[in-house]
Amino acid sequence: MEIKGEYQIRSSRGDVWQALNDPEMLKKCIPGCESLEKISDTELAATVMASIGPVRARFNTRLTLENLNPPESYTLVGESKAGAAGFGRGSADVTLTENDDGTLLSYVADFRVGGKLAQVGSRLVLGATRKIANDFFGNFSRELDPGATRVGADDAGDGKVTPRIWLAVAGAVAVLLIWWFLLR
Repeated sequence: MEIKGEYQIRSSRGDVWQALNDPEMLKKCIPGCESLEKISDTELAATVMASIGPVRARFNTRLTLENLNPPESYTLVGESKAGAAGFGRGSADVTLTENDDGTLLSYVADFRVGGKLAQVGSRLVLGATRKIANDFFGNFSRELDPGATRVGADDAGDGKVTPRIWLAVAGAVAVLLIWWFLLR
């Protein structure tokens, strides 16, 4: 399942890049993140509590940063396990583009789930994963710029421009940590 989004942030690309690589910033923005530990310059371990449909579980996640092209882009690859509840794997390509208004943060993520998570239905999993991803990037963008807006077509695919102000850190992670935790 592919998920995309863009956020306009009134901060320099260098500042956005630095924040994307700051474990404390990531922990603060990941819904449901209970812990986040930097293992190396390119590896993180996290624990995230998340709910997808009727499945609520604590996910142990390992994240790796790949294809590093500072301060323009990277790929976040992750694997998350929650025992009998299932697992998630995925990746997210994150791109930062400078423009007159600061930085446009774009992401394209792809996820796969298995176990009980796969049994709750692909539409439910897609909706929950999309929300987690949007919550993370919305939280992250607003931490850097309280006026940050989501731009482009919305997730429903109706082509409307939808500036959204997301609620405060929502409950689990995502992708980026459940989100990133449901990553590849």
